[in-house]
Amino acid sequence: MNHLRLVGLLTLLATGACTQQPSFLASFADKNAAAPVERLNPGTAPPDKWSPAPDPLEDEDLPNTERISKMPRKVGECFETTITSITDRYGEDIAPKPKKGADPGTIVRFSNSGVQVSLRRESSIIKSQVFDKVNLCLVEVPKECPADLRGRIYKTTNLRTKESWTLANDIKNCGGPAG
Repeated sequence: MNHLRLVGLLTLLATGACTQQPSFLASFADKNAAAPVERLNPGTAPPDKWSPAPDPLEDEDLPNTERISKMPRKVGECFETTITSITDRYGEDIAPKPKKGADPGTIVRFSNSGVQVSLRRESSIIKSQVFDKVNLCLVEVPKECPADLRGRIYKTTNLRTKESWTLANDIKNCGGPAG
């Protein structure tokens, strides 16, 4: 009697294996094969774990480059972008209250690969938040070396807070060694 049950069970398994429909075991194996996905809250995730999607490219006029989206290239040109991180110049979170002594400055990064750097604490940047939409405009290109991307000055307006700041994209001016 047990042999008949085994034969019946084997034929059932063989039939299931030959059909094109996924079986319960196959779907279970597929679900467990993938590594678990870490779900992060965008409001509390650290910048190295999550970042907003890059701004889309409207046209590709810089073929074979690493740029992920557009930065203003002409004085007066503006683009809307998103803040991706706000830190001090050393990459640390900005303390709620400034410490006495040396000012670690401020760095704000954008989803269009833009960055602005200040040697001091910028209150308008600190009032901003990651994911805030901003309008980023090029206001000055150094006359000494217009082809160098360092030292360009941008005016940024936070569209949520309506506050603006004007800063360079590097603490060093154009020309000379990078770093």
